[in-house]
Amino acid sequence: MLTRDCRRALLLGALALTAAVTTTDARATVALTGATAPQAVASSLVVSPSSLSTAPYAFSSLLDGAPVRWNPCAPIRWTANTARGPVGGLAVLQASVARVAALTGTTWQYVGASATVPTAGYLPRTAQATYPPVLIGWTDAAASDLLRGQAGSVLGMTRTSWFGVQMSDGRRVAATRAAVIALDRTDRLPLRGGASWTSVTLHELGHAMGLAHVSGTRELMSAVLPRALAGLQTRGRAGLFRLGRSAGCVTVPAL
Repeated sequence: MLTRDCRRALLLGALALTAAVTTTDARATVALTGATAPQAVASSLVVSPSSLSTAPYAFSSLLDGAPVRWNPCAPIRWTANTARGPVGGLAVLQASVARVAALTGTTWQYVGASATVPTAGYLPRTAQATYPPVLIGWTDAAASDLLRGQAGSVLGMTRTSWFGVQMSDGRRVAATRAAVIALDRTDRLPLRGGASWTSVTLHELGHAMGLAHVSGTRELMSAVLPRALAGLQTRGRAGLFRLGRSAGCVTVPAL
């Protein structure tokens, strides 16, 4: 999540994990479900610096020590609600998505405009045959629970959900399946440059891909939006590289 004065800090979160056991052919297969806590970017710090990673980059969710990520070998569908956003907002989203796609080696498919408001309820709670596209949109605290109750410096908020299985040999395999990004329409930011909607959306897409906040002021994935940075720095790019095609495909066996 990103805040409006570049102060907003991330609500780093708890990984929610649930399991349901089924038995097939004398083998136990466990369904795993996870969700990240809301992750925000702000114009001022709203979380304790001690809660932020001092590593070059950090991941939102880990399973058996490895980051939970999208399957980079399958297209990631996305949609946008720009009805309450700035003029030119869609072009900003498209450019930011293209940048993240290039850094991760993933393919993103725009499926058209959406009238859906970005809320936590947009994310599926159980594994499905198909999943909704990543939703990115401008909204406000009155319309979205992702922004409601947040500090005024919050510029954006992201949540993701992942699903997977535990095999009978104990191995666990999971993939991110859905993400929702709420951008605070009440913030008056330029479209491009430092402390802009471009930097906010790049930050939030970093969360959507699986990056968490880091400490310091020279990285776009800082909880506080750096005013002087217009793009992802070396460490953020390295983290996205690890979450993308370079790490191989993610194949989750069916139950």
